[in-house]
Amino acid sequence: MSGRELGEPLQGEVEAPSLRPFLAFDIDLPDPVFGFSGKGIIVFHGNEYVGYEGVAQVDTIGEGTDGRATGVAVTLNRVPSEFREDLADQAVRGSLYRLHVGALSEDYSAVIGVRKIWKGTLQSYEITDGGEELTVRAGGESRAIDQRRPSIKRFSDEGQKRRFEGDRFFEYLPRLVELPVIWAKKTQDPV
Repeated sequence: MSGRELGEPLQGEVEAPSLRPFLAFDIDLPDPVFGFSGKGIIVFHGNEYVGYEGVAQVDTIGEGTDGRATGVAVTLNRVPSEFREDLADQAVRGSLYRLHVGALSEDYSAVIGVRKIWKGTLQSYEITDGGEELTVRAGGESRAIDQRRPSIKRFSDEGQKRRFEGDRFFEYLPRLVELPVIWAKKTQDPV
């Protein structure tokens, strides 16, 4: 990455003799989730990110230079079981999901610079009940994965009316399947 891509404050911290990096994530659920790899609370982009301090794991972002994409997952451990119903109600597939990298000040209290490194949508949400504590795994995918999926569309009257209310273009399509086609020949035999 060049300095232009990181932004001036973050680039300065990367080039400094010591670096205090952090990784942060946010998931735009009805009750948004903001977390970062540290202790306490930090603020950037107008949001408070709570430190998950060893009770969470962020998987490797799987997008390569060859266009191949796999996605990312964040796992939160030791979530109190009293939040079970709230977590299950929160799972909204397609919610905005982002990962950021940044640097903290010497006393670890302020964010010096931050850069978004991944953006996608929430695609999977697994809750593992361990009795008193839960493990929550939130998987996300970027648009690069969607580009590889085939777009399957069926040309039917119902589908056409869903897209264009009142359209009757495919209304007679089922009858056309049964219609005999008579090709030109010397004598025509009726069907």
